[in-house]
Amino acid sequence: MSSFTFKQFHINQQHCAMKVGTDGILLGAWADISHCKKILDMGSGTGLLALMLAQRSTPDCHIYAVELDNIAARQAQENIRHSPWGNRITLVQDDVLNFLQTTTKTFDLIVANPPYFEQGVACKDEGRTLARYTKQSHLEWLTGAAEHLSTQGKISFVLPYEAAKTLVKSTALYCIKQTEIITKIGKPSHRMLITFAKQPQPCEQNQLVIYDEKNQHTAEFIALTQAFYLKF
Repeated sequence: MSSFTFKQFHINQQHCAMKVGTDGILLGAWADISHCKKILDMGSGTGLLALMLAQRSTPDCHIYAVELDNIAARQAQENIRHSPWGNRITLVQDDVLNFLQTTTKTFDLIVANPPYFEQGVACKDEGRTLARYTKQSHLEWLTGAAEHLSTQGKISFVLPYEAAKTLVKSTALYCIKQTEIITKIGKPSHRMLITFAKQPQPCEQNQLVIYDEKNQHTAEFIALTQAFYLKF
């Protein structure tokens, strides 16, 4: 699909290696934006997360979207420019870790739908290989991001279930929220939405099922995403 239309914005993605998907939409709808004045989207791709968070946040919130791939960054910039929030989103073409090492900014929320396949057989499309595979670990992204959190700031990722559990065990940050994503009732968890913070607090744990036994979207999924999907 070369484009994707939401209720308040449109994504062109014909030049982007990784297209709009459920993982990113869930993270963009789920991440806690309360009291956010500055947000960082690491590995922005089409600009999806930056645009979703711009829609949800207050007019005084500014979002920085970092994307390494030149073609994806240009398309994300176009998507941002044609959205209602072009003046609130800054697109930075850079490697995520390099950006984190050089910026002096702090953020109230940092989000990522990062590459999660380990290096293996490369895809035919070089851009898709870059978007899907990474030599940089999730822990490196998380550790770098933590250096730029405001005092009450949060970091939210969406990852495969086992990768998320590994990350939770590997970091000194506090995991304050975990939502297991289940595609259909009766199936095992396949993704996890996770939020980290510097300050300790009890970890909220729950599950979100996308489809019920009749292959219909669940009420919980609709409630979370209905501000975006045209069909709800």
